[in-house]
Amino acid sequence: MIETDALLHIAFDAEEAGDYARAREGYARCAEFGDITALTNLAYLYDNGLGAPPDKAEAMRLYQQAWRRARCTVSANNIAILYRERGDHRAMVRWFAHGAAAGDDSACLPLAKCYLEGLGVRRSVEAAVRCLARVLSSDAVDEDDVEQAEALMDQFRPRLA
Repeated sequence: MIETDALLHIAFDAEEAGDYARAREGYARCAEFGDITALTNLAYLYDNGLGAPPDKAEAMRLYQQAWRRARCTVSANNIAILYRERGDHRAMVRWFAHGAAAGDDSACLPLAKCYLEGLGVRRSVEAAVRCLARVLSSDAVDEDDVEQAEALMDQFRPRLA
């Protein structure tokens, strides 16, 4: 595999500076050489319309490519979000579950919410609690996710009189 670190760094810097055309070009070149981070970032630019009108279909194609090549959990999460935007809740749940199965503990928070609401999946408090417990026991989720999981879990803890 060709070393893409320098080109990827240039693309990151271009994106930070708001030069999305240059970022898109850099990510695309790195992605051609198999760089999954570049592929996912390129998909994100298409997804959010940075530097060009949004192209959700192209974003989906690129995220799925990153998933197929490397089981990229960021891509699985973003695929789930694209399905949520489309209103396809079953597919959304399936992709959050793919991410969780691939080791993304933060994917368990939206999955827990789906189980609690019965959104795209049969309502299951037990499944939701398992997902929330995974978020709370992880050292790989951000503080906001932990706070949300704690708040949701509080409703299932016994109350002392």
